Amino acid sequence: MNGISIVVRSYNSERTLDSLCNALKLQPQDELIIVDSGSSDSTHQIAERHRAQIINAPPPFHYSKSLNLGFSVAKNDWVLVISSHCIPVASDFLEIYRREIEKFPEDVVVGYAPSTLSGKSDPNLPSDRESYFTASDYKRVCGVCGNGNTIYRKSAWKELPFDETIRTSEDKLWIIEMSGRGYRFAYLPMARGLNMSQYSLAYMFRKGYRDARALRSPGHQPMRLWQLAGALKKIALPKIKGEISWANWARYSAHTLGQYFASYQPEDNTPINGAS
Repeated sequence: MNGISIVVRSYNSERTLDSLCNALKLQPQDELIIVDSGSSDSTHQIAERHRAQIINAPPPFHYSKSLNLGFSVAKNDWVLVISSHCIPVASDFLEIYRREIEKFPEDVVVGYAPSTLSGKSDPNLPSDRESYFTASDYKRVCGVCGNGNTIYRKSAWKELPFDETIRTSEDKLWIIEMSGRGYRFAYLPMARGLNMSQYSLAYMFRKGYRDARALRSPGHQPMRLWQLAGALKKIALPKIKGEISWANWARYSAHTLGQYFASYQPEDNTPINGAS
């Protein structure tokens, strides 16, 4: 059986880290690596209770640097990157990954799985089987290409570590480059995770603002009010159906508003005082 190295980037993650670790259900061949950027809460104690290897990253928190630190000590051929606030929904979460990577063709270097507000898979893609994509598919499926819940071939990371000169969007820039080199990527809808972000509304607004400025497609146009309304509606509908909490609805509405205002600003992915 394939062993999986799990890398979790953390900073004051006590409110969700224990739930994440409990849901992973590690096997003896797996390893849990917590890359922490100076937490002042009980994050370290929780990590120690779950027998995780703790890597102390120099603060401030930086997405790419934390990932590269975690990958550099990972012992297994496959590395699962999962957010400290992504809680696995499937009872056999790691076993789904284990089964899927056994089937990956050699040119598939990464598999993306859902990390959503409802814990459901992407409604625009098959929900019961894996899918494989090439560079020509990226624009259509880029929404699933993120590091909230994603498994990588470590050999592919060795070929291209994450870019530490940027602030964010390291995940999307990585797969754009790797798919441009002829590699494929997978979508694994059954390895679902529930996004339970605990950040403040102000933080989520800033994150949306910075994310939207970090990576622009050719021919970028500012978001119009009708597009903003559509994006907010997309978050509101699952809230009305009772699929997401009030807190997550508010946080990701703030994130969307940040994206709207950022769309009128120039592209910028430079670190802010060395921070993400």
